[in-house]
Amino acid sequence: MPQDIRDGHIVCDRIAKVAPRHADRLAQHTLRAGDVVFSRRGDVSRFAVVTAAESGWLCGTGSIRIRLNCPDIYIPYARRYLQQDLVRGWLERNAKGLTMPNLNTAVIRALPFIYPPMAEQRRIADVLDMAEALRAKRRAAIAKLDALTQATFLALFGDPATNPRGWPIGRIGDLLLSATYGTSEKASASGDFAVLRMNNITRTGEMDFNELKYMDLDASEQDRYLVMQGDVLFNRTNSADLVGKTAIFREVQPMAYAGYLVRLRVNAENDPEYLACFLNTAYAKKMLRGMCKSIIGMANINAKEIQAMRIAQPPNDLQRKFARHVAAIGRLKAAHRASLVKLDNLFAALQHRAFRGEI
Repeated sequence: MPQDIRDGHIVCDRIAKVAPRHADRLAQHTLRAGDVVFSRRGDVSRFAVVTAAESGWLCGTGSIRIRLNCPDIYIPYARRYLQQDLVRGWLERNAKGLTMPNLNTAVIRALPFIYPPMAEQRRIADVLDMAEALRAKRRAAIAKLDALTQATFLALFGDPATNPRGWPIGRIGDLLLSATYGTSEKASASGDFAVLRMNNITRTGEMDFNELKYMDLDASEQDRYLVMQGDVLFNRTNSADLVGKTAIFREVQPMAYAGYLVRLRVNAENDPEYLACFLNTAYAKKMLRGMCKSIIGMANINAKEIQAMRIAQPPNDLQRKFARHVAAIGRLKAAHRASLVKLDNLFAALQHRAFRGEI
């Protein structure tokens, strides 16, 4: 399926099987190592090279499988070649369809494919593989730092499911000065304030400032609809697996926030880092999923329900200690991300030069 294709690989954790009696009838759809699978609709530049691990799997109707019939092509080179922005753009321009790009075999057959002698293909693939390995290590380091925040939370406060430290149990509302909904006004491409929406909160509990929209706010609306440094934003409406995404706003410049979000502003006796990390624990996520109400395919949790959630209340000084740990981890993550940006730029430059015969 197209959603199982990512970064030139098949990434699938939902494997459906067919009965053996259908195997002969579906033989033409069986994958072999070295086959290339393209997404047929939507993001038509998405592709994957089949490895030995996927050999014998079936290609679904949402994908197109091609089998290279040329012994002079080194498969790792082909994967790197197809990852180019030039190839992606060519496929997107040539895909057919009125409402959605639709790829067919004729378009794929017409795709320009340039390949040097085998020794040069291997050299290009090796250089790009080494550069990609450096990027992968940096991404893995960032992921470990994400896990370190949760590990630090558990080390200081204990598992919130069992409260082994015996902290007093209260409600989230006890930690707050206010819990307010964002604005329902329509945002646009311009305005005095950037507007945070549910897509600006990541699954891992961070703010993503890509794809911002903007709006103007009257002075009388700003106190209610602006989020300030240290406020916690909670995604109250989304799909069932994404509702409850939570992140802290750490920017100096205030932004507006949309109606699908709830702004949680903690009181002086508590720290927002503690609250945000609690809401991102597996325990809290499980509680939130149990609280969801589904309306026309969307799950919803209102501000009153959030405030009623039970939460341990450790002392302020321990919460502050946790916040200092989070800040230190944040500085490390920022350094790793800056390095990853440089590696991404290096990879793009190497890729561009490699297929122009300049490395």
